Amino acid sequence: MQTFTASLANHHDPSYVVDAAKKIDSELAYENFLIGDERLNRNTHSLLALAAANTDDIGLGTGVTNPYTRHPAVTAAAMATLDKVSDGRARLGLGGGSPIVLDPLGYDQDDPVGTVRDAVKMIRALLDGDEPTIERPQFEIHGAGLDFTPDHDVPIYVAGRGPHLLGLGGFRGDGVIAGAGLASVEGMEYALEKIGNGAEKADREVGDIDVLCWAFLSIGEDRDTALDGVNPLVSRIVNKTPMPALTAIGIDEEDAKQVKALEDVKEMDAVDLREHVPREVTEQFAIAGTPAECRAHVDRLHELGVDHIGLLSFDNEEHDELANLEAFSEHVIDET
Repeated sequence: MQTFTASLANHHDPSYVVDAAKKIDSELAYENFLIGDERLNRNTHSLLALAAANTDDIGLGTGVTNPYTRHPAVTAAAMATLDKVSDGRARLGLGGGSPIVLDPLGYDQDDPVGTVRDAVKMIRALLDGDEPTIERPQFEIHGAGLDFTPDHDVPIYVAGRGPHLLGLGGFRGDGVIAGAGLASVEGMEYALEKIGNGAEKADREVGDIDVLCWAFLSIGEDRDTALDGVNPLVSRIVNKTPMPALTAIGIDEEDAKQVKALEDVKEMDAVDLREHVPREVTEQFAIAGTPAECRAHVDRLHELGVDHIGLLSFDNEEHDELANLEAFSEHVIDET
């Protein structure tokens, strides 16, 4: 049986997030609701607290935060608070951050693997009631502890798409969010191999880890309209990602070159991008298209053994983000 997690970015008005959380909790076929932590948008933890106050059952968490813009000790306190107000439904998604997020704020994303590794160590220790001491250039803690502890275990999901972050998730995470760029069968084969390498070092099995395939979502009766919802961000990511990293996760080099050849991607509208972003590239990052195409994509992942899919919803000309989540729940999950 497959599990599905819904996600929204944190640019929405709080009332929109509350409405979405209520609907996801009571009407839609998702088990969790994650909220992004991007740039200087609305505060993720405030939005999660609102979601907790207006729901009863769904898991709630960050999708995802990072240890550069938020000190890991502050994140630990926030997650312990969410655990309390949600009665044990908190989940932490933690990754190395994106240059799209970090560059404008002056962070150089130095040593993301080591930074995330030590952040997980610190957060886990603090949530367990310990007082860790960790020193590194990105953050420090000197024998400090939370003034309160959560009532429940808060699972930590390591997010990433590079081999070392995926391996770290397999070694140390309660779960892994196989990040943007791994939504194809080839991408998840790669992810499961790297997660398995880390798990083996910790004497664990991949089956002991909740592996979540992270995908952008845009669904519509018109295929081009659906693809238009995700292609602008997909093209920006491909432009910024080094070629070896793209080919390692299964993107054809010629397809990647076609996207990388674009100038001023941010200035191009979605219609202009249609002829430049191959469908195969889009499917590395997104489950997008008609309901039938989205079902076929989910079926391919299920045949590989991918049992948990997380969907970061984008709007398109047919649907806003919540309507996309509704359409996917009705036409894909309910019919899968």
